[in-house]
Amino acid sequence: MMKLKGTATEEAYRAELQRTYDYIFNTEDGRILHQTIMEKVEDFQTAYIIDWIPDQGGDFFKLIVNGEMLVLIEIEEEIDFLTKDIIKKVISYESQSIKTYKKELSKTNQIKLEVAIDLCQTDMNKS
Repeated sequence: MMKLKGTATEEAYRAELQRTYDYIFNTEDGRILHQTIMEKVEDFQTAYIIDWIPDQGGDFFKLIVNGEMLVLIEIEEEIDFLTKDIIKKVISYESQSIKTYKKELSKTNQIKLEVAIDLCQTDMNKS
């Protein structure tokens, strides 16, 4: 595990990750992520988005959940032709260990991952 040093890069990641926490827990759009994780992770307490790839008709998310696992969620958007509402649905969900994922990362993304894990641990110590 990499030791965090309080650098400007780490603080920038911390602010960015805090916004993703707010998105998951406090917005209508983030509700689908929150609900999906609640259904799949027995002791779900906290999560941060570490990567989000918007795509035409959907989004791909990588999240750190409880500081222990990487979760990948793909959400598809469809338009209800009668109401013109956008309907979001999860079309894929998978999880893997952080250890496996970390091996694939650049040094910069490893720092972001460590900041996300640190935030999760802080959140879990509050509860």
